Amino acid sequence: MAHSFLFQKFCCTFLQAQKLNNSYLPKLKRRRFLRMTALAGGSAITAMTIPHLQAAWSQNSPKIAIIGGGIAGLNAAYQLKKVGLIATVYEAKPRVGGRIHSVTGAVGTGLITELGGSFINRNHDDLLALVEEFELNLFNRKQALEKMPFPAEGYYFEGKLHSETEVAEKLRPLARQIAVDAALLEENFEKYALAIDHLSVTQYLDQHADKISEPFIRVLIENTIRTEYGVEPDRSSALQLIYNLPTVEEEEVTILGASDETYEVEGGNSKIIDALAEALGEQIQTKKNLVKIKAQANGYQLTFQDISVVEADYVIIAIPFTVLRHIKLEVELPTTLQEFIGQVDLGRNEKVFAGFRKRVWLQPQGFTETVWSDLGFSQVWEATQRQTEQPTSALTFFVGGKEVAAIASQTLSSLGKTFLQRFEQIIPQAITTATGKFFRTSWHRDSFVRGSYTNFQPGQYSKFSSFMYVESENPEERQDVVVDNLVFAGEHLSDEFYGFMNGAAQTGRLAAEVVAQKISLQKGTKPEFGIRKGQVVS
Repeated sequence: MAHSFLFQKFCCTFLQAQKLNNSYLPKLKRRRFLRMTALAGGSAITAMTIPHLQAAWSQNSPKIAIIGGGIAGLNAAYQLKKVGLIATVYEAKPRVGGRIHSVTGAVGTGLITELGGSFINRNHDDLLALVEEFELNLFNRKQALEKMPFPAEGYYFEGKLHSETEVAEKLRPLARQIAVDAALLEENFEKYALAIDHLSVTQYLDQHADKISEPFIRVLIENTIRTEYGVEPDRSSALQLIYNLPTVEEEEVTILGASDETYEVEGGNSKIIDALAEALGEQIQTKKNLVKIKAQANGYQLTFQDISVVEADYVIIAIPFTVLRHIKLEVELPTTLQEFIGQVDLGRNEKVFAGFRKRVWLQPQGFTETVWSDLGFSQVWEATQRQTEQPTSALTFFVGGKEVAAIASQTLSSLGKTFLQRFEQIIPQAITTATGKFFRTSWHRDSFVRGSYTNFQPGQYSKFSSFMYVESENPEERQDVVVDNLVFAGEHLSDEFYGFMNGAAQTGRLAAEVVAQKISLQKGTKPEFGIRKGQVVS
């Protein structure tokens, strides 16, 4: 589930508020946590001598099990297949895809809505490589929005719309303070990060209350935490606020969260899942709910709810830790990893979709991208932007943190009507142009997910960062998440892309690379792993 729509726009507004000299603020880096090199044009691990390796491995093929059929697990299996290693994917649900789930017709004939992950950034190399490999089409949201003559965004708080210029002006004092703290992190990450990580966003804002001139500015900032991490500000590390705000180098703006959200997949993001599933075929088994994993002398024993038992030499765990903690683990794991599994949660975010007969928000007093608000939904954006040929459309009302709890008891019809009535304050014609069709997600109630995407509470990021994947040309900085022949994958384990679909795809690839390297060493083969596009496996 990607981070919320156009959080980047808030960052850009924040940047305007800074009005800093070009040399004032250096680009913040996460030191050892930041990936030091970009992928060389793709996401597929490939052995340069695949036929030779396939011949060597086929003599005594290792048994590889992958738990979880989301994009992390599917991509791990797909990348392994490319080097001649066949893994079996065990998915608890009847469908694969995890938190990527495109639905057609929920709020209108032919309208495609993303129940989970929505947007792809320009630096999401793993997802973009899969899109290219499977010859899927991308919709460039940025190009489409640039052609529209209407306001891009709105800020509706305290009963009125506030202009972007006003918001930038009111943000300026706090923006400068955050810029100073970002500069300190750049100067000496190890010295300052621990202290900032142990602060909650609430504590950070309390410390700098004198720099917040209007109450709605604080609410706006708190809303960005609700949308980006699915929690209230007191449950988010202050590092997460700083990481997602912009810096300036000369004339270049850098959005630290890299959340440009430029692309969507034409026809829905599930097209990626469908392509992976087709490539893997009978390697996927659904309705296989793991209940226990037990270490044995030469591998692992997996027990499923249907009482079936599978033995494997290598296991990739590609499910959220919120789910893994409910599975019996009879394996020896480092104490810190056990705590990571037991303590780090997914946030709570949900979407409420509403159908419309026309795009009434595209007007001089409307918006083309998003609206932030204090109306019980932090954000609103168009869910069907890529379907330009459709006269009808849909909006996404996005909620997070306490907003999710506030709507939990409402029926779908009641909730949809309530949100429309409130949205009418922003767009007066909303009620009369709505179709009355609504749909809502419920990820936090799904026992195979239990939330939206990863949030680190105060102190957790620094405590558990040693168990996150870090890609680097420097072997001392590179990190994999593996204990013996038990390998882990999922967006929660990506240092650079946690919370994003790309984090899941990336860690799936890296987990596959770990397994392939282990097997190659065992077999006495030493393949060179490279990265390239275009080798589709059928």
